[in-house]
Parts: sequence; structure tokens; C-alpha cells
Amino acid sequence: MLTIIQEKDDDRLLQRAALHLCDRIRGVLAAREQVNLSVPGGRNVSKIFRRMQREEVDWQRVHFFIIDERLVPVDHPDSNYKLLRDHFIDPMVQAGSIPPGNAHPFILDPARADRGAQHYEQVLAEHGFRYDIILLSAGEDGHVGALYPHHHSIADPHHGFIVMDDSPKPPRERMTSSRSLMQTAEVALLLFVGVAKREAYGNFNDAACPIAACPAKLVLSIKDATVFTDLA
Repeated sequence: MLTIIQEKDDDRLLQRAALHLCDRIRGVLAAREQVNLSVPGGRNVSKIFRRMQREEVDWQRVHFFIIDERLVPVDHPDSNYKLLRDHFIDPMVQAGSIPPGNAHPFILDPARADRGAQHYEQVLAEHGFRYDIILLSAGEDGHVGALYPHHHSIADPHHGFIVMDDSPKPPRERMTSSRSLMQTAEVALLLFVGVAKREAYGNFNDAACPIAACPAKLVLSIKDATVFTDLA
């Protein structure tokens, strides 16, 4: 079922997304021993992380994975994991709320052809090789993670992590969860924030537009999907 939440004020919208995400985490924890939550990077996501810190959640049972990553070391300024670590993991570790081992970075291995993707799959396999909840932020072209419109990434049948050196959005070298891996989730939150996303949001709402042209539409197959947007 798809729910759309619209809020003109971006800060209020992202606060509502953070509260919704925490509510869904609590719901999954009521039925399972742990939650696998996969997240992207970005300024809006960092605001969600900061708001989540104030919520009462059993963070000891939440495991964090990265939806997509630039092929850089984990301490690089462009690393999505670094954003998660700086805005959520480190503050929560310092507060004693979360074990540092609950955050699972993608470790770049330049010596391997897969750049470390198989190792990351092994880490995820230790936790069921599935996501429970995914947080996504749509790009101006409707991409999510590093799954791009009319690009081999969205059509790749591999179930796991994909690496590429031809990303349409720089930098060209990226890792992403595959379409099928994202769709293992039972819960999805999708952000369309900013006027630059208007065309992508229109494509998302166009029943005739295929996933190949708007990868964000992959959430439509997820049981509990919610879009958060400041667009009419």
C-alpha cells in the first residue's frame, strides 16, 4: 500500500519522516529480534538522522546498512557511511544507545574486481541477506540508490550489491543495492524533496511510466511504502 505525505515546510516534512521511520522500526522489532535498516546519504537524510536520535527505540537491535556508496574509503568526506556515522552512529554510541558493531559500512577494496561487493554481501548474509526497512531519496531523474533510468543498473538481475564505473551522476564509480535486494524490504520511505524533483515526482505518479524510466517506482511493490514530499 502506498501512502503519500505532503508538507510544504521541508524541516517539518523531514521530522515527520523521522518519526514515521522510528515508528516502523518499533513495529518490526515487535515481531522480530532485529531490524535491518538500509539508508542512503544526502543533506535531507542527515536531518532525519538527527531527529531520530531523540526517539525511544531499542537501537541495540537495529542494524544499519548502506543502500549505495561512492567508491571511496569510509572516512572520505563523500562517503555515505561517514554521513551516517557522523550524524547518527557516533552520537548514539557516545550515549550508550547503540553498539558500534551495529553499523555496517561498505569497505572499498581497490584490489578486487568487485571492489568489495562480495564481502558486503557476506556481511548482509550474516543478518539474513535481506532488508526490513529502506530509506530512499529520489534524484532529479528519479533514480534511487545508484539505480538510474535507462541504465544497466536498474536492469541488472544480480541479487546483492552492484558496482559500476559509468554512473550517469558523478562520481562515476559507485556501489548500489540491486533492485531485487531493495525489494526484499517490507517497509520503504521515499523522499521527493525540492522543486528540482518535480519532473521525477510526476513520472512516479504516471501509471504509464515504467520502472526503467523512473527507478523510484520500485517501492510500489513493497507492502508498506510511504512517500514524503514538499511537492503538490
